[in-house]
Amino acid sequence: MSTSTIDPRLRARRIAVQRHEGRKRLRRLAVVAAMAGTAAVGWGLTQTPLLDVDHVEIIGAGRSGAAAIEAATGIGRGDALLSAPVGRAAARVAELPWVQTVDVSRKWPNRIQVRVVERVPAAAVPVAAGGWVLVDAAGRQLAVAPEPEPGVLRVEVEPVVATPGRTLDAGVTAVLELAATRPAALADRLLSLRPASRGAVEGTVRLRDDTVATVRFGRPTQAAAKWLALLTLLEDTDPTGIQTIDVRVPSAPALTRR
Repeated sequence: MSTSTIDPRLRARRIAVQRHEGRKRLRRLAVVAAMAGTAAVGWGLTQTPLLDVDHVEIIGAGRSGAAAIEAATGIGRGDALLSAPVGRAAARVAELPWVQTVDVSRKWPNRIQVRVVERVPAAAVPVAAGGWVLVDAAGRQLAVAPEPEPGVLRVEVEPVVATPGRTLDAGVTAVLELAATRPAALADRLLSLRPASRGAVEGTVRLRDDTVATVRFGRPTQAAAKWLALLTLLEDTDPTGIQTIDVRVPSAPALTRR
């Protein structure tokens, strides 16, 4: 019977390799444990009062009001900054009537910032219960007021049931589209707009002698050219007896006198 022996040098080498592999495994385990411990400590720190929400900063909410914006976020002082639901907060703020765009972000170590861009009123629509509802160029209802704000155009339509945050029916789309392009030079002279047949728009304008006339705009296309034609006629034409101003073809405006 024969026995085999291992060369002592090979045996020593094998033992050395096994010990080296064991040390490598121990180092990897130590690194993983350290990383897990660091992560746990880091997460724990984010849940401590050191990283709580101490302040909700509101920017650009002149119409909505900072208190209404902050309430809509659902984020309160003392909430954990890391887990504060900024996406959900932005979606809730976007539902407020005046809000056009909103960005909600974390500002370390202890602040939530809400940056809002608000809508601009383009016109006022009469309300069935009394007063007027301000609307933007897209027809979104913004707020109810006893009277339109200075410079806000009145739209002559059937009174509506005001629901701020909702969009008006498509029947006033053409009027609002044109109202949104009104030049500042006509802010005090164009008194109102109203829908006409087949998507056309008409309006009432104050003449230089303080009488009024009807303006026929047609569809809300070539708006800049139509406004220019109207301004030119108002400035350069004798207002006596003018009943109708027709700028449907802006390159060839027409007048009708009484």
